[in-house]
Amino acid sequence: MSLSRNFEEYKQEIELSCLQNRGVEIELYSIIACVIRESYQGNKISVRDVSRRRSSSSYTFVNNYKSDSGFPDFVVLERKLESNVNVLGCIEAKMPSVNLNLEDEQIQEHIRCFKKVIYTNGIRWIYSENNQKKFDIPLGKITNIETLEIKWEQEKFWNDLIKEIDSIKWNSNL
Repeated sequence: MSLSRNFEEYKQEIELSCLQNRGVEIELYSIIACVIRESYQGNKISVRDVSRRRSSSSYTFVNNYKSDSGFPDFVVLERKLESNVNVLGCIEAKMPSVNLNLEDEQIQEHIRCFKKVIYTNGIRWIYSENNQKKFDIPLGKITNIETLEIKWEQEKFWNDLIKEIDSIKWNSNL
């Protein structure tokens, strides 16, 4: 069974990232990408890590991947073997120890620019579409900020998250 469909494996990966690498944001990227790519519509979208991108005059399409607050961690694109494709949304990740706040200036700008935004710290997942929160699912909470110990919710929350991610219509044609 894949990581994106197995809550026990997912929890273990998040906990390992917290224990072995202090839960740095970049540690979550591969986990988040796996969950999104293995979603119901994952084979119909392209998930690109643009977290290290910088503006470039030589690649104008890259500038479509940023908002006024900079580049998100991922852009969700049409799945076409072309360089200049439609941007369908974005994903912004934070460290597990960060409390997510939809009023944060960076996330507000991503919501304004990209319309469809997943915002997650690996423990809590929020999805906003056209400036409306569509879901906010806490998979657990950090009970000790020093050790990054996590108290996980029941598997029902995980199942709800996967159902919600599977139902995202990134492109109205999907």
